[in-house]
Amino acid sequence: MAAGDFIAPEVFADLAQASFTGKVKVLGSPAVQEDNTLVGQPGETISFPKWGALGELDDLTTGVAMVPVELEQTDSSATIKEAGKAVLINDRDKLTMLGGQNAGESEALRQFGVLAARKVDGDLIVEARTAPGRKTATTAAGTTTFGWAALTTGLALFGDDFEPEDFAGIYINPVQLAELYADERFIDASKIGDNSIVRRGVVGTIAGMPVSVSGRLTEGEYLLLQRNVLGALYKRRPLVEQDRDILKRQDVYTTNVHYAVKAINPAGIAHVTLANA
Repeated sequence: MAAGDFIAPEVFADLAQASFTGKVKVLGSPAVQEDNTLVGQPGETISFPKWGALGELDDLTTGVAMVPVELEQTDSSATIKEAGKAVLINDRDKLTMLGGQNAGESEALRQFGVLAARKVDGDLIVEARTAPGRKTATTAAGTTTFGWAALTTGLALFGDDFEPEDFAGIYINPVQLAELYADERFIDASKIGDNSIVRRGVVGTIAGMPVSVSGRLTEGEYLLLQRNVLGALYKRRPLVEQDRDILKRQDVYTTNVHYAVKAINPAGIAHVTLANA
């Protein structure tokens, strides 16, 4: 960052914070398990273990011994990623910038937090869209917009296991939002009431499930996620550090985060494409 990149105060309105296109939608939702237990432990690969499911109960015959089966654990792994950002602020700018001497530092720290969350959130969405073992389908010919007809394609993938309370939500592209508003079965968040359990970022509900909008999804697709189907494990949460170059009269602020994401229950993910989309 060169000297003079900041605004010297004259007569201005209040300084506005920088805004970002695209909010965090999956991270922090019931679809994701977050874990810090690996902080401080060695290794560059994170394991995501899970219990295997037993089959249905057997029909028994009097006098005939039952045949035991093993209760199993399966494991998948992901390599730890490191992401970060660095900001440089010159002394001259610190002394003259609009907002005061510490304004640049405060804004950099705020943006670091937003960007770290967005980075993990984006990787979680990519993982949900591409995880081996996820359920996939294309809507019937002619079903080219998102609404009840398109949603039933995803619901059918879960068969009689579908229960709305088991799902974290539905995730759609912004283009599909206008299509959803036209569906009479959709309930807008503004009509649900202040006492509802709808979380931040949810635009409404359909089929008893919350709907969120993310620009990281491609137009013409949607995700249907059960609870705890994705994992975000941290080797180190976002860390902010500061250094100073006294010869150049500059302060440098950096942040970095070490993490891995994984679909820990891909069978609970439905990735549906709209026909002809």
